[in-house]
Amino acid sequence: MVLSRRGVLAMGLFGTASVVLPAHAQSRATPAGPLGHLGLDASQFGLRPGATEDQSRQMQAALKQAAARGAPLLLPPGRYRIGGIALPENARVVGVPGETHLVTASGQPVLIARNLGRAELTGLSFDGLDIPAAQRSGLLAAENVGELTVSGCAFTKAGSVGLTLDRCGGRVSANRFGGMRDAALFAIDSKGLTIDQNRVEDCGNNGIQVWRNQPGDDGSIVRGNHVFRIRTDGGGSGQNGNGISVYRAGGVIIEGNQIRDCAMTFIRNNSGSGVQMLGNQGRRCGEVGLYSEFAFEGAIIANNLVEDCAAGATMTNLDHGGRLAVCANNIIRRIRRASMPYTKDPVGGFGIHVEAEAAITGNVIEDVSDVGIALGWSWGMRNLAATGNVIRKTAIGISVSLVPKERNALIANNVIAEARDGAVIGTEYGKPVTGDLTKAPDARASGVMVANNAVR
Repeated sequence: MVLSRRGVLAMGLFGTASVVLPAHAQSRATPAGPLGHLGLDASQFGLRPGATEDQSRQMQAALKQAAARGAPLLLPPGRYRIGGIALPENARVVGVPGETHLVTASGQPVLIARNLGRAELTGLSFDGLDIPAAQRSGLLAAENVGELTVSGCAFTKAGSVGLTLDRCGGRVSANRFGGMRDAALFAIDSKGLTIDQNRVEDCGNNGIQVWRNQPGDDGSIVRGNHVFRIRTDGGGSGQNGNGISVYRAGGVIIEGNQIRDCAMTFIRNNSGSGVQMLGNQGRRCGEVGLYSEFAFEGAIIANNLVEDCAAGATMTNLDHGGRLAVCANNIIRRIRRASMPYTKDPVGGFGIHVEAEAAITGNVIEDVSDVGIALGWSWGMRNLAATGNVIRKTAIGISVSLVPKERNALIANNVIAEARDGAVIGTEYGKPVTGDLTKAPDARASGVMVANNAVR
């Protein structure tokens, strides 16, 4: 007879003090205990589902016993009011998904994992009761955990953040986050963390945040998540309102995510080098859909679909060292310049914007209010190539900044259709200063090669 954990739950073993063993095992001389390979029932330590009092003491004792015996702690369905519980080394806590609720006591973190080699939590629902909490205080707070697994859990109504991770590795997978005052997940100085297949909804400032205290290689993977309806309650010019936010974290792969309705940006990378945004889909955001800004090097934005934004994709801030980028094979459409709370003037209106050491190739850009591809801004224009793109229904197809005295750009083999104000135009501080460079060269555009573009 082989019992799975799911089978145990279905057979109602949570209410017993011991597990059911096969007949040959029961006949052995070793006394039957409450553990085995199935786990320790928390109810035998006095934990009572639905009790109104704080049960932190009982929960802490149950965790200590389970860890000492090397067994998972099994929590029956119901609500448990607890807070500030410290997970022991190799803690494993198992609940019934959607039925086992851990409710914060007085707004403090429900569970804390600190300085552990390993911990695992599955099937638990964390409820913060919408009680305001300190900034970046999590319902589950983990610090310096080598291998943390959080799967099949739910986080609701956090007074700040659902899950905070400080110097942690492991996996956060297939969880649900909703109704956070600040963010769903905040990870800082991670150790190769994987964040995948989570659902994030209705957060006050950000969805998923992967940050570092100092710029460095992070190696996190953010893949296959659904991130919907992210507000910007805290205001600012970009630190809030983002579906996925990367700050100073290098080597992060952000892949295959579905993102909708963000106040500012679908994916924002600030000062993270070697960050890749691959195959994501975003619809409806207030500012730039895909953003790599400030002191980054080596950004790749490829194979994404972006719709209904103030701007499509931006790789910018040469003035802060932002350079070295590839923007390839994206579909970007329905882009409209829009007003932002942090500035008097509307922003955006372009499909793709790059500044230094960047290749823009194979993109399809359609229905843009101002510029399909903007090469440079002011003096921030260096070593740029726009080749093999399809641009349709814009004011200007491709603009190139002529402010720098020394310029080097290639604009070739693009298909540009229905560009009302010209296919390729030289600009200074955003204002056209040349005619259409696909029709006639202009001495002011020296250093810019325009060749073999199909214009209609």
